Amino acid sequence: MKYENAKDILPASLLEEVQKYAEGKAIYIPKRGKTKGWGEASGYREKLNKRNASICSRYSAGASIMELSEEFYLSPESVKKIVYGKKMKLPEYSWSICSASQYSEAGIGEEWVRIYLENRNGEMPDTSEFFLSELVKMPLRLIEESDSEKSIEDMTDLPNVPLIIIFEHHRFKVLTGAEYLNVLKRAKKNAYYAFIFVRNEEYGYYLNNFGKQFQRGDER
Repeated sequence: MKYENAKDILPASLLEEVQKYAEGKAIYIPKRGKTKGWGEASGYREKLNKRNASICSRYSAGASIMELSEEFYLSPESVKKIVYGKKMKLPEYSWSICSASQYSEAGIGEEWVRIYLENRNGEMPDTSEFFLSELVKMPLRLIEESDSEKSIEDMTDLPNVPLIIIFEHHRFKVLTGAEYLNVLKRAKKNAYYAFIFVRNEEYGYYLNNFGKQFQRGDER
C-alpha cells in the first residue's frame, strides 16, 4: 500500500479538520461499500468448516491432538478448540497488532493475514504448501536484509501491524512489509510481531530450531 501526503489529495478545509484528530499520524482509510461477511469473498469460511469437520472426524476415530496438529499444520491449542467444540467469537478486524493477536488466539490468524494481504494487493501463499504460524514475537536478526526501495522516514510513520515472513530453504525473508523491517532495524529493535509462513517440508526443521523458542505474540 503506497503512502500519500494528505495535503496532496484532500481539500484544505477537510485537511484542517482531519489534523484536529490525527495530525502527524499515519492512518488507514478503509474502502467504501458494505464489507462482506467473514470468509465470504475468499471462500475461506467453507474451507475452514470442511477442515474442522475432518479434524473432528479424525479425532473421533482415535487420532491424538498432537497427531492432528502435525497433520493439519495447526498448533495443539487450535486443534483443542476445534475438537472440544469451543464456540468461536469472531474478532473485529482492524489494521493492528491487537486485531491480529485476537484472530491468532481464536485459531484463525490465516484469515487476518488473508484480508491484510488483499488490502495491500499482496499474494497469499498456497496454504496447502505452507504452514502459517500463530502470531509470534521473533528476533529481527534472523530475517534477511531487504533490498526494498520503499522507505519510511521514522517510527512515527510505521503502521502498528505485524510483519509477514516466509521461511523456506532454512531462511527467513519478508513477504510483505520490507519497508517496516528496515525502519525497525534502524531503530535498533531486537524483536517484533510476525506471522510466519513455513513450507510444509521444512516444518519439522523450523519447529525444532525456531518455533518452540519464539514468544507468542499476545497484545491486548
